[in-house]
Amino acid sequence: MRVVLYLRQSVDRAGDELGVSRQRQDCERLAAERGWTVVATLIDNDTSASKGRRRGFAELLRLVDSKAVDVVVVWAIDRLVRRLADLEDVIERCERAGVKLATVSGDLDLSTDMGRLVGRILASVARAEVERKGARQRRAYQQAAELGEPPGGPVPFGFQPDRITHHPVQADAVRDGYAALLAGGTLAGIARRWNAAGLTSGRVRIARERAGQPSQWCAETVRALLLNPRNAGLRAYHGEIIGPARWEPIVAEQTWRAAVAMLSDPSRRQAPPAPRRLLSGIAICGVCQGPVCAGTTMPTYHTYRCRSNGHVARRGDHADAYVSAVVVERLARPDAIELISDGTGPDVAALRSEAISLRSRLQSIAVEFADDDTVTPAQFRAITARLRTRLDAIEAQIADAGRVSVLGPFITAASEDRQAAVERVRGVWDAMLDQGTDRCRAVIDTLMTITLHSPGPGARRFDPATIEIVPKEQS
Repeated sequence: MRVVLYLRQSVDRAGDELGVSRQRQDCERLAAERGWTVVATLIDNDTSASKGRRRGFAELLRLVDSKAVDVVVVWAIDRLVRRLADLEDVIERCERAGVKLATVSGDLDLSTDMGRLVGRILASVARAEVERKGARQRRAYQQAAELGEPPGGPVPFGFQPDRITHHPVQADAVRDGYAALLAGGTLAGIARRWNAAGLTSGRVRIARERAGQPSQWCAETVRALLLNPRNAGLRAYHGEIIGPARWEPIVAEQTWRAAVAMLSDPSRRQAPPAPRRLLSGIAICGVCQGPVCAGTTMPTYHTYRCRSNGHVARRGDHADAYVSAVVVERLARPDAIELISDGTGPDVAALRSEAISLRSRLQSIAVEFADDDTVTPAQFRAITARLRTRLDAIEAQIADAGRVSVLGPFITAASEDRQAAVERVRGVWDAMLDQGTDRCRAVIDTLMTITLHSPGPGARRFDPATIEIVPKEQS
């Protein structure tokens, strides 16, 4: 009798295959006692029988279909299948090929109605065990979330392997990402800075030519990270925030909510990619008042042109340098702080406390509704709707408190000494330009309206009078 041994265990955290090793010893002993010849041993280690692909199981079915074996030996029926559908498939294949099934705990003759009945009962018991285990795990996950414990899975970016302690470098990068976004930066610009700094997302590539290599950041992965409530010290379960987490927040809740509000804006998702030249799309034509865009890029400089009729065509590097100097001079003035601060703001601590109270009330109402038959579904929906409306309003106020002015980094860099203020603001501006133009473009668009006039035919020298700058009123 030609025998194939099939060995499987669902989880092998240590990776030592001790579970399948014990199964092998018992199955080989059974084959030796019966005088059978083992022609193949198939293993699916650390593999679930209820989900995912099993290579060993697929090969077993191939051997049965080709009649290459006479007996299949497994330690127990639940090592072979845990779903009735899989068992029915095995029964049909074994019956067609005349193959028998033997287990260490007792033989199953799938060619008889009684053997098939026993097999189905055992498979049903195995499936029920899977469902009970899943229910216990889901309840355990929910309880862990309610206690603020960190979830499993890969170590999140910004945290140490314990998922509680902040990673010193990555956490700073996350804070910088929120600051850049709320100050007018783009997700793509944040991704470029993180990639240039050698920071990886923790994922690995699966493409054939780069399989196994660390995956770089892109706009979508940065967006997903900044939307995650764990960065604000909040614990979520199935996409819903249920309370504070055990770990300290990387950024304040108001900062996270402001970022979420910005990233969830539908108009942002539909907007075209941001231009990379400093004045492209921001400056306007002095003739038709239409937008000016970046034109031809020469070996040493780029150009700006009127998008509609080409009324204006001029060197871009000169215009960029002049506008940058004007911005630096304005932000270095002593009254620059008045551009961003009105001295008012909500009490974030009180709002956060009320939000926690409302979430707790929503959870307790759900429990009370489950135990109280006198409350109708309509009454339950009405009660929770009022609480959720109030919670949404509070979260919106927290988000407003987290919004920052695009001018913030420059204002804090100013000092009382005029020359020192200019130098420090210029340093902040140049550092931002080195990281990309997105944040600098937001600053320009906030401060002023720029009109580019034609320098005239044959002009070789830059004339500041050809760039008209009108300050915008700050609200």
